Amino acid sequence: MRFARPGLVVLLLGLGLSAGAGVAAAADGPGPSASLAAAPVRSPIASDAFYFVMTDRYRDGDPANNSGGIAGDYRKTGYLPVSDAYYHGGDLAGLTGKCDVSDPADDGLARIKRLGFTAVWITPPFVNRPVQGSSASYHGYWFLDITRPDPHLGTQEQFAAFMACARTLGIKVFLDVVVNHTADVISFQGGSTGYVPISAKPYRTAAGKAFNPWSFTSGTSFPALSRKRSFAHVPYVDPGFIGAKAPSVLNQVTRYHNRGDIDWGTCTGRCEMDGDFAGLDDLMTEDWTVVQALAQAYGSWITAYGIDGFRLDTAKHVDPFFFGRWLPLINAKAASAGKPGFTSFGEVWLDSPAQLAEQMLDRQLPSVLDFPYQKAMRGFVTGRTTGGALALFFDGDDYYTSPSTNAYGLTTFLGNHDMGRIGFFLSSDTSAEGTALLERDLLAHDMLMLTRGVPVVYYGDEVGMTGSGDGRDRQARQDMFPTQVFQWQGQERIGGQPIGTGSSFGESSEIEARIRALNALRTQVPALASGAQITRYGQGSVFAASRIDAADRREYLVAFNAGDAASTVTIPTSTPGSAWEPLLGGSAAASDGSGALALRIAPRGTVVLRAASTLPIPAAPSVSVAIEDDPASGTYLATASVPGPDPAVVTFAWRAAGSATWSVLGTDDARPFRISLDPDRLGRGSRIEVAAIATGSSGLRAVSAPQALTLKPLF
Repeated sequence: MRFARPGLVVLLLGLGLSAGAGVAAAADGPGPSASLAAAPVRSPIASDAFYFVMTDRYRDGDPANNSGGIAGDYRKTGYLPVSDAYYHGGDLAGLTGKCDVSDPADDGLARIKRLGFTAVWITPPFVNRPVQGSSASYHGYWFLDITRPDPHLGTQEQFAAFMACARTLGIKVFLDVVVNHTADVISFQGGSTGYVPISAKPYRTAAGKAFNPWSFTSGTSFPALSRKRSFAHVPYVDPGFIGAKAPSVLNQVTRYHNRGDIDWGTCTGRCEMDGDFAGLDDLMTEDWTVVQALAQAYGSWITAYGIDGFRLDTAKHVDPFFFGRWLPLINAKAASAGKPGFTSFGEVWLDSPAQLAEQMLDRQLPSVLDFPYQKAMRGFVTGRTTGGALALFFDGDDYYTSPSTNAYGLTTFLGNHDMGRIGFFLSSDTSAEGTALLERDLLAHDMLMLTRGVPVVYYGDEVGMTGSGDGRDRQARQDMFPTQVFQWQGQERIGGQPIGTGSSFGESSEIEARIRALNALRTQVPALASGAQITRYGQGSVFAASRIDAADRREYLVAFNAGDAASTVTIPTSTPGSAWEPLLGGSAAASDGSGALALRIAPRGTVVLRAASTLPIPAAPSVSVAIEDDPASGTYLATASVPGPDPAVVTFAWRAAGSATWSVLGTDDARPFRISLDPDRLGRGSRIEVAAIATGSSGLRAVSAPQALTLKPLF
């Protein structure tokens, strides 16, 4: 657990956890040079706060485009604002607004700026198949043409105006992009759509030779394929959609897997990556031609408009080598467009930090949406889990540490357009009503904004939107502008009344005011956005952590109480004998000579304190390394011990046994200092040496003796 002082323990009895037996031995050679110490990694978006908006549901600025330029009724146009399954009219013009932050009636990007957000993530703006089955593509995930905006949302000129406004306001723009699939326009001869495993029917070249697409993941040597001979099903394009996709190479049916629909009840492994996701045409992402076409098309949005980053939809469902080939092409486009800070985060829906980190690092993703965080926060703010469980969750942050990544770059959230809103969870998971329910919502947003990671607020949460039914999918995609969906007019609003036929933009909301204040606080105190986070306390209904401003040598304390009664706790800090000033909630406090601080936290409350004194100048650090197996991840964990309470930083380094060259594994700035050693990444069966370089808060360094380890697979 990440606790700064021994003796402060969260009991984990009954969890079946085992640290494993020590496996390392002392190495013979010298350790690395202290000069190899690296600063902790921070993502280009580490200090940003995102507003995630579904464009069709935000604001209608141009009613002329509501039918997307298509003649006919809703079954062709997709426009039916009385149904939650169809387009409602929100568009780029509405999202852009007048671009005037001084005008309180400007509800476009200027409103988002006034709320304090520095980045906006919008659902895919590309040309979609308007209708599939009994639903429309208002959400944007059924693309046909990724070279231009969907006519329902606006024109290229309107997209350019949207981007110009964002630049004027200093707001970064991230596009939601899809690389796994396109709209469903491919059918199979015979009518069957069931998934056929490779063992039953392998892929074959045009010449009839069986092959594995994963064997062709570099260069341009992908074999020629035949529509009739190469796939489990024989594909053809539905009439009316021949030639409808762009870039044009995506019109070729041999650029798809054509194995049939994923069976979510039985599928694990390969079928998740080459089966059709709910019938959508699954791209053959192993094919270099597909990789290049997607890079060229999506890259053009960077060079033409200056996009700042991508959210990568269904990232778990492409082949595991795709991002390692595609992202360098995208990043090169960004660099040539003068966007060196361009970055991406992927959607990988997994609840385990160890598994999520493995997906991220193995697939070379810079970041991912932190689904485990959402689960942990939902449990804590609803009172279903404890502060100890939350501390245990943050203890898994070390899995994400590498030379270029760590948990501070993860995008964190409380709910989304697929799983549902935080307001719905609070209403359905608790018996809270009225003020108590509002306070839980405020607590949830406090935690989102004040703990590590890049916070993403889902549009509408700031006005207390909830949901009905199961709260998922279409039930979590309400309109901000006056809605014509009858059931939404009467839905509960946390902190307010049902919206009826009114607009959410005209409503006063305590949640909105709190989000504005939190964004201002993060701007005022950068450590609350990107400073090192050290867990200090996790018991009962309370969780507390320090955030460290390394440049100013200043400690901040954030503490949260999810209980319905006030709680008084004693929390350890690294700043002894100091007064502490309240920045949010609570009252002035003081730490004793050991750094312990007595703190009272109101029910469903938050306290943020700033130490009046700077961190004490520590003695020169010392450091040692131990290595144990980690059954939770199937890897090894190297742990560096640095005595004392100083918020030091540790860089881990490794080398192959017998080599003279040390390389950085990653840098950890929160106790316990640890890093994962994956045999698959470092070389199964090889013998390596691992050492640690500790840098104290004063800048003094120490190097550990190396430990040797043979990387045997644990499973």
